[in-house]
Amino acid sequence: MTNNDLSKFFSRLATMLEIDGANPFRVRAYREAARVLSELLEPASLLKVEELKGLPGVGADLAGKIRDVIDTGTTAVFEEAKQKIPLEVVALTELQGVGPKRVKMLLERGIRNRDQLEKAARAGELRSLPGFGATLEKKIVQAIESAARGGARLLLAEAWPVADALVARVREVPGVTQVEAAGSFRRRKETVGDLDILASGGDPEQVMERLTGYDQVAEVLGRGPTKSSVRLASGLQVDLRLVPEEGFGAALLYFTGGKPHNIELRKIAIDKGWMLNEYGLFHEGACIAGRTEDEVYRALGMAWIPPELRESRGELEAAADGTLPQLLEEGDLRGDLHCHTTLSDGRNSPRRPRAMATAP
Repeated sequence: MTNNDLSKFFSRLATMLEIDGANPFRVRAYREAARVLSELLEPASLLKVEELKGLPGVGADLAGKIRDVIDTGTTAVFEEAKQKIPLEVVALTELQGVGPKRVKMLLERGIRNRDQLEKAARAGELRSLPGFGATLEKKIVQAIESAARGGARLLLAEAWPVADALVARVREVPGVTQVEAAGSFRRRKETVGDLDILASGGDPEQVMERLTGYDQVAEVLGRGPTKSSVRLASGLQVDLRLVPEEGFGAALLYFTGGKPHNIELRKIAIDKGWMLNEYGLFHEGACIAGRTEDEVYRALGMAWIPPELRESRGELEAAADGTLPQLLEEGDLRGDLHCHTTLSDGRNSPRRPRAMATAP
């Protein structure tokens, strides 16, 4: 389980407890643990309970719970909270403008999932609740519709100038040595749901300011010394992470994905008795690769794989036996040929150019 997974787990636990009306200090302790874990520069999974107790704000009880989650995937307090506040209720807090306090009010009215919430919002049944109103009802419907479509996704061509602008802004910070946009953008997928940017070096405060101070930011979702998140006016979420230079390649590999590709890589590492995560490739607790992606791939016995191929479609086997295909480059293009058909303003049916193109 990665630090990011642990952070999300304890953040979700804090949300459950807050909705349930738990002691605010207890809720705050779990939220602080989530923040500390998200900013931790070493894998928490490698730390023993005594070492976890050394983290800011983490006592013996919380350290034990963190270790439980690492070892078993859950802890007793989470399972108990889930009985009262199911995950479908917690999922309501992921909608823009709907926090734990509002979810608690919704729960009191019998609204427990997005379908029920959307129905109530469209019927105008929420505006009488404290802190709601017609404007929020409209935003809730829009947020649910956006989530149903897979979030606010941009075409690759639309996301590209945004990524270039933000990477350039971060690169301007003195001391920054590396900056890369990762995720589905780096894999050049047709659409981009969110943007992950990694950087190393430089003053953390200045680095994060380059994102949160961007003039297209509509909302700052979170800000810390190693990670900040914003939502742009376009609806695109951008996460900026500051990672150690010695682990930059491992982080870039992890956050580039795709997920099935990463899972297969981790299995290969496990078969060798190693552990691969966003911090590096480890053997008996010592990092043996991680500064560059190429270093990690070579340690696992394969050539570096272009991001566009990382979809778990045989690229790992090809990289291991040296048969990776050569990607097309701009210099390979010789022209752009297209024709219109009767589907738009052309004269030929779609079948005719197809037949001509496939003719011997």
